[in-house]
Parts: sequence; structure tokens; C-alpha cells
Amino acid sequence: MELFGLIFLVVALILIGVGIVVGFVACCIAAVLFAVGILSSSVLIGLLTRRPIAGFRAFVLQCAILAGIPSGIVCAWLAHSILSAAGPGWLISLYGALGGAVAGVVMALLLDFVFRRLHRWASAKLRRETRNEIVTPVV
Repeated sequence: MELFGLIFLVVALILIGVGIVVGFVACCIAAVLFAVGILSSSVLIGLLTRRPIAGFRAFVLQCAILAGIPSGIVCAWLAHSILSAAGPGWLISLYGALGGAVAGVVMALLLDFVFRRLHRWASAKLRRETRNEIVTPVV
């Protein structure tokens, strides 16, 4: 009887190990497909609008949303554990994901605004300096 239990234990451990490896490989494949999807949709947006900056903005926006979702979930769970509030766990994760996604969008739009202003300022500054160099006579 002990031999049957030992064989069953070995077979169960092998099957659990194989399941973990297969799950890890599936998660890696899904992550690669997700990253390729984000990159290809950003490139497609850039090609359709014929402006590479539009594709870059779409890429930054998608990455900010994806970074904000898990951050929001973690922050919601931290707030839940600090405040010791009662409620179902899936609602905490849902509200955290929504809040994180909104925060990611806000951060991406603020980053886009800052880069646009910086580009406008730098191009005006460079344009003014090149105009002064051309007009200024060399003695």
C-alpha cells in the first residue's frame, strides 16, 4: 500500500511540475503577443496618420494605461488593508484597475503636454539662434 502511495505522490508531483512549466510558458507567450500587439498598433497608427509622432503618442498612452492598472490594484489593496474596510476582493481590484488606468491616461497626457511645450520652446530657441548667426556679419 505504501508503494502505491509513493508512486501516486511522484506522479502527482511530476504532473504539478509540468503544469507549472506549461502555465509559465503560456504566460510568456501571452506577454510577448501583448507587447507585439501594442507595438504594431502604434506603428499602424503612425502609418495611417502619416505622422510618426502620433504613433509614438499612442505607444506612450497604451504603455501608461498598462503600467497604471497593476499599480492601481496594488494601491487599492494597500488602502484596503490600511483602512481595514470590508468588501469583496474583486471589487477592490476592479476599482483599483479603473483608478490606475485613469491615472495612467492622465500621466501620459501630461507627459505629452510637457514634451510638446518643450519641443515648441526648443525649436523657437534654435530658430532664433540660427537666424542671429546668419544675419550677424563676421568681421
